[in-house]
Amino acid sequence: MRKRGRNKYILVIVIWFLIFLYGFLKINISKSELVKDKSRFIITFKLKPVDFRIETNGYVFYVNNKTIYNIKEKYFNVKEKCNAVYNGIFTK
Repeated sequence: MRKRGRNKYILVIVIWFLIFLYGFLKINISKSELVKDKSRFIITFKLKPVDFRIETNGYVFYVNNKTIYNIKEKYFNVKEKCNAVYNGIFTK
C-alpha cells in the first residue's frame, strides 16, 4: 500500500518536471535572434539537418548528424567485437 502511494508521488513529480522542461525549451527555442544575441544562455534547434545546441558563456553542448552517426558506428563496432569474443569462446 505504501509503495503504491509513493509511486503516485514520483509519477506526479516526473510529469511536472517534464512539463517544466518542455516549457523552458519551447520558450528558449522560440526567442527572436535579437534576444538570443544578447542572452547568456541560448538553445537552438533545427530539424533538417538535425542540430541541437545549448550555448552558455564559455561552453557549447551540441548534437547533430555527425554525433548520431558516430554513436551508431561505435555501437556497431562494439557489437562486432562482442560477437567475435562470443564466437571465439564457444567455438573452442
